[in-house]
Amino acid sequence: MATAKTKTELKVVEPPTGALVPDFLADRAKADAGKGVSQSADDNLVPLAYILQAQSPQCQSRNPDYIPGAQAGHIWLRNSGLPTIDGEEGFLFQPCFFVKTWVEWIPRSMGGGYAGVHDERPFDAVETPDPQNPDKMQWILPNKHEVKEVRSHVGYAIIGDQAFPYVIPMSGSGHTASRAWMFLMGTKTIGGERAPSWAALYRVKTKFRTNASGEWFTWDVHDAGWVQTEAEYNRGAALNLSFATGEKSIAAEDEEQPAGDPDTAAM
Repeated sequence: MATAKTKTELKVVEPPTGALVPDFLADRAKADAGKGVSQSADDNLVPLAYILQAQSPQCQSRNPDYIPGAQAGHIWLRNSGLPTIDGEEGFLFQPCFFVKTWVEWIPRSMGGGYAGVHDERPFDAVETPDPQNPDKMQWILPNKHEVKEVRSHVGYAIIGDQAFPYVIPMSGSGHTASRAWMFLMGTKTIGGERAPSWAALYRVKTKFRTNASGEWFTWDVHDAGWVQTEAEYNRGAALNLSFATGEKSIAAEDEEQPAGDPDTAAM
C-alpha cells in the first residue's frame, strides 16, 4: 500500500530588525564596500516632502491617493509610508545641499502632468500673464508648457530616532521661506567662519496664508540648534558630497502638479 508523502515546508527565518552585524561580515564588507549596489544617480533618488493643501488628493477621502488622517497644512513625506505630519508641530531637518531648478508642467487643458526638469530657465520661456489671474505671471514655453523655478533643500528629515533623506522643494510663495532659511543658515558661525549647513538643525513647520486670490499653507522654518554628535555631522557631509558629485539626485515630481498656493507662479 502506498504511503502518503509528508510535505516539507521551508521556513525562512529573518534576522530581527536592528540585529548586530556579525563580526565576520563587518570585516569582509570593508573590502567589498559598495559592490553590487548601483552608483547611478538615476537609481539613488531622494524623495520629496510636500505641504498638503485643501485640494490635495491625499486630503480627499474619496480619492485613491487619500491618506487617512491627512489634512490641509500637514506635511507628507512621499514614499515613506509614515502618517502625515501635523504642520503646527513639524519635524527636525538637517539641511545638507541646495539647488535651484526649473520644473516643466503640461497645463491641465492639454492633459496635465510632469514633463521634466531643467537646470536653468529655458532660454525660450516667455513671461506671460496667467489667463486665470492676470495679476500672476507665468513662464511659458513655445510648446505651451509652463516652467516654474523650484528651490530644493536636500537633507535629513528626523522622525523620532530615525533620519530619512528627503528633499523639501519650495516654489511660489515658498521662495520667501527658502530665502529666509538661507539667511538664517548664513548667520550660523563657528569660530568666526560660516558653518556648513549640515552642522545645524531646523524645525520645519507650515503656516496658513491668505490673500485676495485664495488661502493656502506655506513653509515656516525655525532654528533648532546644532547637531550634537560627530556621526550626525558626518552623515550630513556625506549626503552633501553624494549630491555634489552626482551620486544622488532629486526624485521627479508627481505626475500631477501638486496643489499649491495662488502665488505659485508669481515668485
